Order: sequence, then C-alpha cells, then structure tokens
Amino acid sequence: MRIKHFVFICFVTANLHSADWVMLQGIQNKPGHYPWGFLQIRYEQNYGEKAIIHGINKAPFSYIKPTLQKQSELQIARARLGIRGSFCEANNINYFILTEVAQNGVNNPLGEYTPTYLTDASLTFKYLPIYLRVGKFKYAGSEEGQMARFVSPFINFSNVGNQLMLERFVSSTLSKPIQGVGAYRDTGLQLFKKYSFGNQNALTLSYMLGNGSGTSNTNINNNNFTHYGYVSYEKTLGDSKGYHQESLKLYTWMQVGKRLLNNELYNRDRYGAGFTYFDNDLRIEGEYMQGSGMIVSGVKDNSNDENINDWVYSMSPSYKNKANGYYLLSTYEFFKDTEIIARYDVYNRLTNDNTNYRKFETITSGISYKFHNYNRVDINYAFNKIRAPKNHTADTFLDSKVGNILNIQFTMLIK
Repeated sequence: MRIKHFVFICFVTANLHSADWVMLQGIQNKPGHYPWGFLQIRYEQNYGEKAIIHGINKAPFSYIKPTLQKQSELQIARARLGIRGSFCEANNINYFILTEVAQNGVNNPLGEYTPTYLTDASLTFKYLPIYLRVGKFKYAGSEEGQMARFVSPFINFSNVGNQLMLERFVSSTLSKPIQGVGAYRDTGLQLFKKYSFGNQNALTLSYMLGNGSGTSNTNINNNNFTHYGYVSYEKTLGDSKGYHQESLKLYTWMQVGKRLLNNELYNRDRYGAGFTYFDNDLRIEGEYMQGSGMIVSGVKDNSNDENINDWVYSMSPSYKNKANGYYLLSTYEFFKDTEIIARYDVYNRLTNDNTNYRKFETITSGISYKFHNYNRVDINYAFNKIRAPKNHTADTFLDSKVGNILNIQFTMLIK
C-alpha cells in the first residue's frame, strides 16, 4: 500500500471508537493525572559454551544481554516510572511521560553507558475527527513490540523481534552503539483512530512520520524521515476491556525510511502481518516479519585479550541484505491466575548471503503465576538452536556452543 493511500484512508473513514493497543497508549479516556510504572527483576542462566580463540570471544550468544559479560546474573531488567493524564476537564489534550532507569539495552547496550532515561514524552490532541499525537512514543507496528512489556509472560523477545525489529544504532559497519536500542519508539507525529462498526467490529488506522532515531530526541539521519503505517481489524469476543480484551485481531504494518551510516544513507524497510486470538482462558498469537537493509549481522569481540570482551555490533547496511522470521505462541490459564505458555520462533538472517546466512530457532516454554492483577512471577526455559545451513564450518561450531536459557522474572506494577 502506498503511503499517500494509507493517509487518505485514515482521513475518510467514519468517526467511531473502541479500545486497542494504539488507543490504550495514545489517549486517556477520562480527565485527571495518573502516576504509574512497573519494576521487573530477572535472574538469567545461559547454558551456552564459551569459545575463546586467539584471545577473541567467538560466542556472544552464550552471554547475558545487555553487557554480554556474564553467563548467570540477577538484574533489574526494567524500572519504568511515568505519569499520564489530561490537561483539561474536556479531556481534549492528553499527555504520556515514561522514564527508564534500569541498566538495560536502553541505557547500557553492550556495556556502553548511553543514558536515555526519558523513553516517552508525548501529547495527544483530540480536537479533530482523527487524533494527533506528537513527541516520543511507541510507534504502531509489531504486536510483540507494541504491547506493554509488563503484560507479557514471555520474558525475552522472539529472535526476529530482537534482531530485526529492536533497532540498534551505530556509526559504521563495525561499531559500538552510539545510543540505546530503539525500544520500538521514535519521535515524530502520528495520526490515528479506531473506527467501530456494529457492536463487535472495529478498524484501527495509524500513520506516523518519525525521525527514525529511536529514543533520541533529534533526527540523526540527515533530516530523512521514516514512515510507519498500521491497519488492524478486531472482532471483540467478550466483555473485558483494555489489556484483558477478548477478541480476534488481524493486522499488518510497514516501516520505510533511511539510516545514516559512515556519512552514507541506506534504505531500511520492514513489513509484517499477524493475528491475535484471546477467548476465555486460551490465547493464540502469530506474526510474520521481513526486512531489507540495515540488518544487524551479529556482535563481535573487538579485543584479542582473552580476559576482555570488547563487544561491537556488526551491521550489513545494503538494501540487498534480507531477513525474515515469525513466531507462534499460546498461553492457557489452566488454574486461576496460573498460565502455561509456549512459543516457537524462527529468524532467517542474511538469506541473500550463503556464507553468513544464519537460522535461529527457539522453543520457549514456561509458567506464569499472578499474585494480583499483573504482579506476578514468570518462569521461561528456552531451547535454542542456531544453524548456518550453507556454511559447514560455522554450522559445526554453532551446534557445539549454543545453549539453552533459563529466565525467572518478578513483575510488580506501581499504580
């Protein structure tokens, strides 16, 4: 779908309303000011094998993000505090502010201290038939990235979500991060609205023009912008609202923009489509994503001292570089406040390059217990495999070194 056609549809569709992720994060339903936030404390054990060859660490996948220095660690994974609300009794101007103070990929990628404490700061104006949001916030797109992290019993992102969609920012093809990960956010302006027809059906439309700079407040791409489009159809299946909405949702999205690297501009395109189904105690979700250009092709040790891991990102920026992947997951509440979970995800990285093509496969299983609302404990165990289908030497090495991962996480809401 061409961008101008997408914007045209946004303006001509009728003015109706119901709630989804775009609406939950973009507007405040009633006037007032509401402090909120959440804390996640995580223990992780990576069972991968170390591989130091001529002083260079060849197994970044065997270490814990974001610093890649340890194989077992107790950490504050997220510590987010914010406030949202309305500036007037008529509720026509909403605001949303959120901070991140934990030393994760936002503030400390690869152990490089790049503080970005303010992740969200936006205003939404509801005077027009379609809502206008300006500032820094989550863009409408992949369900995995768009959803609030405290509602998910899956502790880590899927491989395709982590590598293809969770953007890294570098200055060259082999570089330390110049800022934190994108965190599925950008700074710009968004036009969005949800339009209901009948009692159970709704269409959500969103178009955003952003800097393509993640959580940075400035355009770091030589004043080139990124276009974000999103369309979803949702059929409600129950009376619950907000995070608990029971429904069938079908959606598709796109991201088209340019990135500046070594003083040269490269195209970065991402596309995806998926579905969510939630009814009674069963939830099923699936999503397919593909991308061209600015593919993160790995993490490399830049030091030949075996006692030092000096990690840098390796980037394959050319538009000819391709990647794709998908995930399929399910959760089932077999006992009150207790869910069993399972997810299968696949990521095919650099499918155009026989030597560097890698296939990531992970099966994640686990259990989630809620103490109250979303205060809970999640236990995930991930069975990991990385293959190099067209490179026998790399394939043999990966098969011997990649290990499984155990995660235990405590989530507490602050309201």
